[in-house]
Amino acid sequence: MVFLERHYEVLLLAHLLVTFVLVGCLTHNLLIVYNYVRGKFGRKKLELYYVRVSLWSYVIVYILGALIYPAFRIYIRADYFDPDLSWATGLFEVKEHWGALGLALFYVYYYLRKSFEPDAEKDKLWFYVPLCVLLNIIVWYKVIVGCYLSLLKGSF
Repeated sequence: MVFLERHYEVLLLAHLLVTFVLVGCLTHNLLIVYNYVRGKFGRKKLELYYVRVSLWSYVIVYILGALIYPAFRIYIRADYFDPDLSWATGLFEVKEHWGALGLALFYVYYYLRKSFEPDAEKDKLWFYVPLCVLLNIIVWYKVIVGCYLSLLKGSF
């Protein structure tokens, strides 16, 4: 019996639903941050809200993924990916490494945004905007790879 094996499908569904929240908030956040570059700062409160929700949804998705991992490791990765699709194992590992980096960057992103006003401190945007773009790239990469790997082998 693997840890939380009986709850794998429920945890996987929760992982997916919280990922929808994450992708939606982070993408909308990027659109508002893009307006900062254009000199439009009308949605600062909404953007800060998106940053908070994105951070917490990323943490929840990360935790749910960690809870799912033991069953995934035994039933899907070891039985299906490793013997026949070793490249899929490598793709999954790259996805997880970017996910860990993304977790650290999310905390930097949140505390940076919490500590400054974009319209008053425009000099900090040179770091904030690329960080927002990088986090969007990481999250979208993880979503696309996760969906692709799920198509290779669905739940067990």
